[in-house]
Amino acid sequence: MKELSASTILALHALHLMLRKRKPVTLREIHGSSRFDSDLIRAIVGKLRKSGLIRGRSGHGYVLAKAPGEIALQDVIQAVEKPAPPTAPCGGNFEACATRASCFLAPLCQRAEEGFQGALRSFTLAELADIPVDLPNCVDPGLKSAAS
Repeated sequence: MKELSASTILALHALHLMLRKRKPVTLREIHGSSRFDSDLIRAIVGKLRKSGLIRGRSGHGYVLAKAPGEIALQDVIQAVEKPAPPTAPCGGNFEACATRASCFLAPLCQRAEEGFQGALRSFTLAELADIPVDLPNCVDPGLKSAAS
């Protein structure tokens, strides 16, 4: 699996919090439950809002703008990540690979990329509905210090 960025993990955390609370969630609540930097939270929430995944409730916080089953992981990634060029040689992006026509691993890379893209399209926020909000995210600073 390709690594999810801290921005994507924060976006998923915020969306999950909105899903589970079923009421408007403030930036302060997202900060308190995620431990992410407040500036990053504001930036990510702004991107989620601009993409139409959430909407603001004047002075009250943010709520999901779509049903959880309509918010795919791929939508979240597209909302918060900058499109990045592949790294050497293709970075796992089969479509961007300059040598795919002559690479003996092209069939493997293509199948892996198709599987990954399919997972991003099919995994929705609804699949997190029963996960408790107090579980740490995988980039939580507290999780790293507890493992030491």
